[in-house]
Amino acid sequence: MISLVMTTYNGLKYISEQLDSIRTQTLLPDEVLIYDDRSTDGTYEYVQEYIDRYNLHTWKVYRNKENKGYSLNFSNAIDAAKGELIFLCDQDDIWHSDKIEKMSKIMEENSQIELLASNVHPFYMGEHPQRVHYQKYKGDLIRIRRLGEWIKPARPGCTMCFRRTLMKNYQSLWFREYPHDCLLWGLAVLQGKAYIYNRETIEFRRHDSNASSRGGQDVNYRIRGIENEIRIINQADNYFELHDLKLHSFLRIQKRVYEKRKDCLINTKLISSVRKPTFNRRCSSFQSMAVSNSSLVLSASRRMY
Repeated sequence: MISLVMTTYNGLKYISEQLDSIRTQTLLPDEVLIYDDRSTDGTYEYVQEYIDRYNLHTWKVYRNKENKGYSLNFSNAIDAAKGELIFLCDQDDIWHSDKIEKMSKIMEENSQIELLASNVHPFYMGEHPQRVHYQKYKGDLIRIRRLGEWIKPARPGCTMCFRRTLMKNYQSLWFREYPHDCLLWGLAVLQGKAYIYNRETIEFRRHDSNASSRGGQDVNYRIRGIENEIRIINQADNYFELHDLKLHSFLRIQKRVYEKRKDCLINTKLISSVRKPTFNRRCSSFQSMAVSNSSLVLSASRRMY
């Protein structure tokens, strides 16, 4: 059984194209769950009318009693899904017509994969959309082997599908301020079960109102983000089996690196605008440290213990 979960909030402007691209998939999901987070622009009413118009019996739209925020809203939607395979979907993209068919087939033929993400084709709208740049890979199907990639997803959540088994300990690790897709990606990477389908499956709309565009380069926003990442590192360190000493050593060294990043960002708030570029360069040097290469981090941990 295949489930598709989408969350909506004031997405009326673009949602019709996304709904059309789901409805016309070459392989249809067995259920579509849409959780609206108290939209005020008519999104909920439009989705309900769309379901009725096309007689979509397997589609359901729910309206929250209160605004929950995108991560909690998505977590609730995922928890309600019944499928063994779950696709994540945003409200403003356009799926290629064979996305579900191709990715489902890969999952069916490769039982070792817990989470599969894909490439996107970004297009930009509005005055200040956030530009996206993703690491390039060679080959059609790539296993993510470097532990250092677990914190930052290599592809956006709207490209991901995953097995329900990945949710086994999701609720015990997730907290409200941490993005749902980051945690799913991280759990899969740390277990060696995250893969990328190296083909585009989505027209990825970037505009001023994207959830991932909010905050931008604001220092306070970035500090809060790093604090959440330190928290999830701590929780992952407590979650995994104690006998996995390499993983624990890696996570503890990674925590130190992120704490240095946080200190650097705090310093940028205290300096004058004249000296700010110098500190920004220092921050950049911290960000290039060990976390992106797990083999280097693990090598350092062996020297320490």
